[in-house]
Amino acid sequence: MPGNKNIKLYSKNLSFFYGNNQAVFDVSIEIPQHSIVAMIGPSGCGKTTFLRCFNRMHDLYPGNRYQGEIFFDNQNILSKNIDVTLLRSKIGMVFQKPTPFPMSISDNISYGLKLNGIKNKTEIKDRVESALRSSALWKEVKDRLKLPATGLSGGQQQRLVIARALAVEPQVMLFDEPTSALDPISTSKIEELAAELKKKVTIIIVTHNMQQAARISDYTAFMYMGKLIEYDETNVMFTNPQEKLSEDYITGRFG
Repeated sequence: MPGNKNIKLYSKNLSFFYGNNQAVFDVSIEIPQHSIVAMIGPSGCGKTTFLRCFNRMHDLYPGNRYQGEIFFDNQNILSKNIDVTLLRSKIGMVFQKPTPFPMSISDNISYGLKLNGIKNKTEIKDRVESALRSSALWKEVKDRLKLPATGLSGGQQQRLVIARALAVEPQVMLFDEPTSALDPISTSKIEELAAELKKKVTIIIVTHNMQQAARISDYTAFMYMGKLIEYDETNVMFTNPQEKLSEDYITGRFG
């Protein structure tokens, strides 16, 4: 586990159920501030299910339930009195497939700001530009902000979605295989972006790409059949894993 005591987010004995089907088993993990934590493991091992617990995305579907605790800034976000909308503005999420809204590039970014009650046009304009700069997209779109976001390439759409999440100034970003549908050049841009973003936010990324996890993450967590098998600094995980199951997966013996 990380020795860094500057912990932004952590789960304690977290389990998750889709109805009667348990998908995550008793996971405790600490996410240090301003780090990138990669979640690795074979398909169906519970990585994405676990990731979506951190901003209570599962609440959108009936019958799902959590056991245990998740602490964000020392508050249990699984408490009944949590404002889930506010939580999701602080813990943003980027999905595998880019999901731009069917509106202009500018309106995509300003949508969340307006939803949060920001009405000042100058502030909105400034924050749209700031978010696009932070997502390394400003130079490519600054002359076509009023054009539909759906006209952007796949890689640009993914950076737009990241910008949209950044506009509301989150503290944590959850990335669910954000580059799996992208070409190598777009993938490289997203990875460079993540490395830059960790100066401002804490990032948890689910990835099937071992090389990606090794390249960009500070810590790596290996999950298997809904359980956290091992969690350590990435360079330790990839050179000297303590669990044979971790070693077998990282070296490609199964997966």
